Amino acid sequence: MFKTWSASFLEQLRQYGSLEGDYPVYHLWLADPRRWRELALLLHQMGGVEYFIALTATHQPPRILLRYDLRSLINLTDIAVSFSVSEADSVPSVAGIWPAADWQEREAYDLVGVRFEGHPNLQRLLLPSDWVGHPLRQDYIPPDNYAGIPLTYQPPDASV
Repeated sequence: MFKTWSASFLEQLRQYGSLEGDYPVYHLWLADPRRWRELALLLHQMGGVEYFIALTATHQPPRILLRYDLRSLINLTDIAVSFSVSEADSVPSVAGIWPAADWQEREAYDLVGVRFEGHPNLQRLLLPSDWVGHPLRQDYIPPDNYAGIPLTYQPPDASV
């Protein structure tokens, strides 16, 4: 048995930004990224959103666009929450609300450079800790070598 979100709950969500869509799929454009953790708590506690599906971070200079895909199994409802922050801003971590966000926030930090305020262990996940830069940023310049290993591709000599 499931229940849908009430009209009053949907109205609460609209207080945070522009809510689009209809049951069972919604998309909320968060107006103030500083309220992300507050909204996440509301979704988790009042909306039954217990499943963290994915975090996507995209560098669009001079901003970073974030999209969180979430699911309420009890309400059979999906919601995406999107917002952008400047490259210099940090984003409130939601790893304490949804443990699955832990590694996905680390990945967004590692590859795009998003800093998550209050994250329990914000360090590189995929790249070595001494790697310089964030490879999925538009302004990233790959190094020529790492630890003495050349990182440039040289096609094999076809004449050999």
